[in-house]
Formats: sequence, C-alpha cells, structure tokens
Amino acid sequence: MKRLKSIILSALICIVFCSLFFVCGGNYANAASGKNVYAAFGDSIAAGYALDGYSDGQKTAPKESYQALVGRFLKTDSHNYAVTGDDSNDCIEILNSEVADEHLAKADVITLSIGSNDLLLPFIYRLMKELEIDPGSIDPANPMAGIDITSISKYYQKLKQLLLEFENDAQFHAQTAAFPEKLDTILSMLKEKAPNARIYVTNLYNPFLCVQGLGETADIYIKEMNEAFDADAEDYTLIDVYSPFKEDPSCTNFRMDLSSLTSADINVDPHPSVKGHKTIASLITEAIKRDHAPKAATISNLKSNGKYKLSMKIKLDQNADKCQLIYATSKNGAYKKLAETSKKTFRTNTKKLKSKKTYYIKARSIKKLNGVIYYGKDSKASKLTVK
Repeated sequence: MKRLKSIILSALICIVFCSLFFVCGGNYANAASGKNVYAAFGDSIAAGYALDGYSDGQKTAPKESYQALVGRFLKTDSHNYAVTGDDSNDCIEILNSEVADEHLAKADVITLSIGSNDLLLPFIYRLMKELEIDPGSIDPANPMAGIDITSISKYYQKLKQLLLEFENDAQFHAQTAAFPEKLDTILSMLKEKAPNARIYVTNLYNPFLCVQGLGETADIYIKEMNEAFDADAEDYTLIDVYSPFKEDPSCTNFRMDLSSLTSADINVDPHPSVKGHKTIASLITEAIKRDHAPKAATISNLKSNGKYKLSMKIKLDQNADKCQLIYATSKNGAYKKLAETSKKTFRTNTKKLKSKKTYYIKARSIKKLNGVIYYGKDSKASKLTVK
C-alpha cells in the first residue's frame, strides 16, 4: 500500500512539475501560400506540444497537430500564432501587438484554443507553494530528480488535504469567473481584425479523470470554465472537445495504469495524443463543411421515355456550382455516381442504366470554395423504372 501511494503521489507531482515547463515562448509563422487563409491562435494544445516535430519557437505546427490537419483540409498552410504556455491575457497581447494583423485581414478561417493555462498555472504555483517546493530546483528533463523520496509520505498527506481544500477554492473560482470577459475580448478583437473569417473555438477537456481525487477536483473548475463557451453563439462555432475526450481517454497522452506496481504505465503529459489531434481536427473540419455546404438540390419531373433513359428537372441552391447525380438499385442501397451537371434540365442515355430495371436517384449539390469542394445533403430519393 505504501508503494502504491508513492507511485500515485510521484505521478501527481510529475504532472505539476512537467506542466510548469510547458510555459515557454514561440515565434510566429511567416506568410504561407494557399487559396484559403487560415490562422491558428491558442496555447500548447493548438501549437502541437509533445508531437513529433514540435520545437519551441516553431514557425509551423507539427504535421500531426490539429491545425496542420485542418490546414491540409483547407488546402493551405496554417499561420501559427499559438504559443506554448499562453493564457487568455497573452492571446490578447498578441492581438494587440498587431503581429497577426496582415493574416487576420485576409483570414477565411480562424481556430482558437485558449483557457487551460488560465486555470492550470495558478493551480501549479499554489500546489508548489503549499508543498514547499522551489520551481528553480526542478530539472525539466527529469522533474522527479528534485524530489526528496524520503518526503513522499509527507507530500502524500498534504496532497490529500490540498485536493479537499481545492474543491471549493476562492482563487480558482475567481479564475474561472474572470475568463468569460477575456474570451469575449479575444473574440471581439478577432472579429474586428478578421471581419470575413469564420471562427472555431474549442472548449476545455479534462485529462485527469482517471486519477481519483485529482480528476474530480479538476472537473469542477473545467466545467466552470466551459460555461464561458456558447454552443449557440452567432460570432463563432463552438467545437466541443470535452465530451469526446471524456469518452475516450486515449485522446490524451496522460496515462496512470497502476494495475502492476512493478510495471506501472505512467505518462504525465496532459496534451492531446495523435488520436486526440485527429479528433479535434475532425470536429473542426466537419463544422467547416456544415458552414459552407450548399443547400440540398431537389429533383422533379423524373421520367424515362423512348428518347431518353432518364430526364429530370433540377433546382440548385444559388450558392451551388453544380450537382452530382447518384443512383442505386434500392432506396437504402449503395449509391454510385451517375453524372455531374449544372443544367436545370438533365437528360441522359447512359449505359449505366439498364432497360426494364428500377433505380433510385438522388442529387447532391456541390460548391467549390478556395480549392475545397463542399457537398450539400442528398436530396430525397426518387424512384424510376427505365423504359
């Protein structure tokens, strides 16, 4: 039991010390080529900390980071204004500095991941102060090297008491209460500097839910922070990462498997894993698709006669460039591409359609914007028996 307590406490202390060294600077991206203009703002999560290829002061995010994945979807390179260790005040300073103004003025898409450090840093410094640990004595390459192992029992008892006290802590409640106004300031500045951009904002996730005590305590304040984000906001789209990360712990690097004391699996890095970044990127790209998708096309006057195997009238959304016609041999079957057209009246004698057979036809509107193709929802299936 004593050994188990020591492993748990050592891991918790590692979390605190390693997190302290996530606070480091970063440079900003040079202009990138591409049809879309995409700018990413935020902290170490947006910067791709802990992924292969990450380095302090990087001009571009690692290729497996969510901003790089979103950039590839948009067929452009992201302009990286995310800095490891930044909180909302730092983000405001970046926007006030005008360093991003050139890209913001042309921006089509902006992503923002901010708020974790508004809560994390006060927690770290409070914990270190209460444990009487000097941050200057910690080696970032080996945080546990500065820990007096003979004091583990003392640390453990104090940590248990601290977590109880932190469950209703005035300072942490004050941090969460101050965040909404700062978030509003950031969003107002982004809208002013990037009037034509769509903004996608991620909320906070809790990487520590698997740790009894710490997970529940952190969740209290993370949920308070997440109240600042509005799922129905008119000036941005909320990307909810809290829910999928809660359902799938492998979305973060954090692990604490103590099932075997001789081979405990511990990783105290709370940042998104490669899978986590893919999850965030997928949520953002799906939101972008929804925002740009043209309205569904409609089909009317569908018929087959001796002259044409198929003819129809098509009504397209004014924002659509054309539509794709798809067909299947059953209403809920596997649909294949029949043709693409921008005409209001479509006729064909294609060999894909066989005489005397019955098909189900749908239309899917298509819009191309800055090199990216967006599809509308399928129209209702229309039934046709070929003459």
